[in-house]
Amino acid sequence: MRWIIRIAITLITLVVLAVAGLFLIPTAKIARFAEGQFEKNTGRALSIAGDVSPQIFPRLGVKLEDVAISNAEWSGKGPMLEAASMEMGVGFSALLGGDIVVEAFDIQSPVIRLEKSKDGKANWDFVTELGGGEDGGGSADVSLPLAQITNGSVEYVDAQAGQSYVLTALDATVKLLDLKGAGRVEMSGLYKGQSVKLAATINGVQQLLDGGVQGVDMTASAGGNSVSFEGSAGLDPVQAKGAMTGSVVDQTALFALMDQAAPRIPEGLGQKVKVSGELTLTADNQVFLRGATIDLDQNRLTGALDVTLKDTPHVTARLQGDSLDFSAMSTDTSEGDGAANAGAGGWSDARIDVSGLSGVNGEFSLKANAIDLGSIQLARTDLSGSLDRARLVLDLANVGVFDGGVSGQFVVNGRGGLSVGGDLKASSVAMQRLLNDFAGFDRLVGDASMSLQFLGVGSTMNEIMNGLKGSGRLDVGSGELLGLDIAGMIKNLDASYQGEGSKTVFDDITASFTIEGGVLSNSDLNFAAELLTATGNGVVDLGGQTIKYRLAPVALAGRLKDGIRVPVIIEGPWSNIRFRPDLKALLDTELEAEKEKLKAQAKAKEDELRAKAKAREAELKEKAAAKLEDELGVVRKDGQSVEDALKEGLENKAKDALRGLLGGN
Repeated sequence: MRWIIRIAITLITLVVLAVAGLFLIPTAKIARFAEGQFEKNTGRALSIAGDVSPQIFPRLGVKLEDVAISNAEWSGKGPMLEAASMEMGVGFSALLGGDIVVEAFDIQSPVIRLEKSKDGKANWDFVTELGGGEDGGGSADVSLPLAQITNGSVEYVDAQAGQSYVLTALDATVKLLDLKGAGRVEMSGLYKGQSVKLAATINGVQQLLDGGVQGVDMTASAGGNSVSFEGSAGLDPVQAKGAMTGSVVDQTALFALMDQAAPRIPEGLGQKVKVSGELTLTADNQVFLRGATIDLDQNRLTGALDVTLKDTPHVTARLQGDSLDFSAMSTDTSEGDGAANAGAGGWSDARIDVSGLSGVNGEFSLKANAIDLGSIQLARTDLSGSLDRARLVLDLANVGVFDGGVSGQFVVNGRGGLSVGGDLKASSVAMQRLLNDFAGFDRLVGDASMSLQFLGVGSTMNEIMNGLKGSGRLDVGSGELLGLDIAGMIKNLDASYQGEGSKTVFDDITASFTIEGGVLSNSDLNFAAELLTATGNGVVDLGGQTIKYRLAPVALAGRLKDGIRVPVIIEGPWSNIRFRPDLKALLDTELEAEKEKLKAQAKAKEDELRAKAKAREAELKEKAAAKLEDELGVVRKDGQSVEDALKEGLENKAKDALRGLLGGN
């Protein structure tokens, strides 16, 4: 940055010449002499195409019109500096004493072009070293009580990085009593359509311009956003270390500086941001903030923050908070009709905008005593996460929710659409609070353990819930079903029965389930209570917010001698769930039992008749056998059947008859 000093020294010399030769030397000769001296000291050509006018009023000095300073030979951007006019005033008494004190330096409408080539050359690196000409002479002491640029522009092109920046409408004021001492700079301009301002006090100007690190007290702003810094800084390379405070109240202006559209950020996540802490900016564009206090709207976080500055900033954060309010995340409806389904108790059709996830990458950890997410209230929270190209992964070490705790992983993927998923485990969760917040159902009282794996895809809550898929398991310990006396209902066969206390006390409820197309299905529910036990199956339409479930059978014992088995139907929208005994199933069961009884009676009668017939048959056989025995003279031997005895008797009779026919032989 020595070119600033070189230009100043050469132009101040011109003032001396102009004043000294105010009535003696023609201004054209002054201009030609100044041009020669400038090129000698800087290696660049100075051209003054307009008039050179010595001035006495309003201040002693000189005015130059239509001034240009040539660029480096390798540049094709035109002059390094062009100005419509320059005015310089010097102190008369100091001049008489032999010193040059520039009391005013004013450049009108300059165009300044700064460049860095692909091989690293800078167009502000002049040939001759500061303070030395060919004769080796030194430079006079220089001071700038007031230097001004009005309506200028600065273009910076870095061919190595492939970047360019243009600052227009530049108004700047420099106050420098001693080049080696403290200086004050104030400037304002337009950058990418946004108003930018800078005010800084530098302890050692020449040392800073020579590449040293000096004390700096600076305030800068863009739009309504501002940052202040007090510490030490250097320009080549850019670096800083000190106390910093910053404020972002205009997201549009901030992101416009980076050629990006401002993401829509829900309240509580940083529509307005305030940051303070100990800042370190390294030469390789890394920012470290220690002892940080970060205000995101109404939320305050403390901790440490690291940022790597590139096209998409990379942030590493380790933060803590007390009570954080992110409730706007669940109620923000920037697009669509958020109330489209509200009257019917359905999910919102409002488009969920997660474009903010693409504005930054990084890793973070967060500990807080309480977090309000609107639909969910979190107690003590310990989580970490990563954000990579619009995909947010949260690792929940321990998150207090609904009087219990949740651990596992939750993912929000904003790449090419929106999907949410997770693998979560919960313990000791208060089911009454959980179901009341999500479904408006407050009858189930008890602490539950749960596992859940799920995935939902869609741009609205309605689409996500209607396409949800997954699986899980639920185990509710001892508790109560309020407003429902199942035992009394079954005993009295009255769906409207309330009974004293109007509740059902149970010992345990267990169930596993699957989710497909937004419909939760279960077929293995077990319900255990003192007076009844039941199994259950059915579906819960998560997308349509309805339930159709059957507890079957319910076995009631103790109060009724023989017990009774009556199915219970649970059905309806979540806003009006109804319980009733399944009387039709009861009648069908009784009819089936009566059929079985009649069948048993008919079979018993049939068996009785069959036994009587068999006994009669046996009796008749005995009588016939006895008669034949008498007629044939057959006597049965022990163990010989009637049939064998009769057969033997008949054979003997036949033999006797044959002998008679043969004459006794």
